[in-house]
Amino acid sequence: MNRYMVSASVLVLCVAGLKTVLMTSFVLPSVDMGKVLGLFALFTALTAGVSYFAYNRVRALVEAQRKLKLAPGQGDTASKEPVIQQCARSWGLSKAEGEVALLAAKGFSNSEIAEMRGSSVPTVKTQLGSIYQKSQLESRYQLIAFVTDEVCEMATESDHRANAPSEPNDNVTPLVKKSSRDPYPPQSQGLPKRALAR
Repeated sequence: MNRYMVSASVLVLCVAGLKTVLMTSFVLPSVDMGKVLGLFALFTALTAGVSYFAYNRVRALVEAQRKLKLAPGQGDTASKEPVIQQCARSWGLSKAEGEVALLAAKGFSNSEIAEMRGSSVPTVKTQLGSIYQKSQLESRYQLIAFVTDEVCEMATESDHRANAPSEPNDNVTPLVKKSSRDPYPPQSQGLPKRALAR
């Protein structure tokens, strides 16, 4: 974190210095050193304010996307939850291991999982090792592939169930009363039935 703060501070100072040089070279060519330092301080403050605002907006957007990705019922990633829950029971995973397996299957890195769960990266690595051992999978990629295959299979099964022809139900009341009469009687005004149908 300190490395990012130092990099951001250096970048802000460089941009403020560049603005000051441009201003004193083209707009105010004959100013004393006090005014140059004042311009530099002003540009530093403005650049830092804009950078801080932009950083907060980007961070809020990333957090919103992360929460949306974790929220149940949001697309493919949320449908992995029932698969992981079922596998956690059959593999004998603890509750913590099940949560780590779900986050790993959703594509989060070890450091992201540790941050979300409030644990350390070595703890997450240990839990993942236990998950791989109990599931007999060898890596995160195999876990993601396995869960994705299960999700696809569940989606295919639900599509087959949805598209299966339903059995006719004689107990349903029709919306339109069926007429027992033929709408095209054989002889209507002397025309054959074929001509009326056209």
